[in-house]
Amino acid sequence: MLRFYINFLVLFTALGLLTGCSVYRIESEDLTLGYYPPKNPAQSALFIEKPDKPFEVVGKVSVSVENGKTFADVLDKMCNEASVLGGDAVTGVIIEPEGIIRTRYTAKVVVFK
Repeated sequence: MLRFYINFLVLFTALGLLTGCSVYRIESEDLTLGYYPPKNPAQSALFIEKPDKPFEVVGKVSVSVENGKTFADVLDKMCNEASVLGGDAVTGVIIEPEGIIRTRYTAKVVVFK
């Protein structure tokens, strides 16, 4: 009977860990009252570290990933989500640890004027 409880506990713990983990958790927030139509996949938003022309911040996008993912993969997800918000680019990426095995990347979504 003790073996049954140990097996049940191990199975329950494994299921809890596996269902709580996902590779990417993507969140976005629209910060403007203006309407910016979504871009098609061929017009995906770009990553620009320091914009050199006037812009308006129209949203914010966050991606939470497991620590093994590359920055390029994260930027790809951010740019795709920014395109859905109608953004031309993402900028101002902030990187923060989120627990032990995850990292959160947050950036502004901008539209050039």
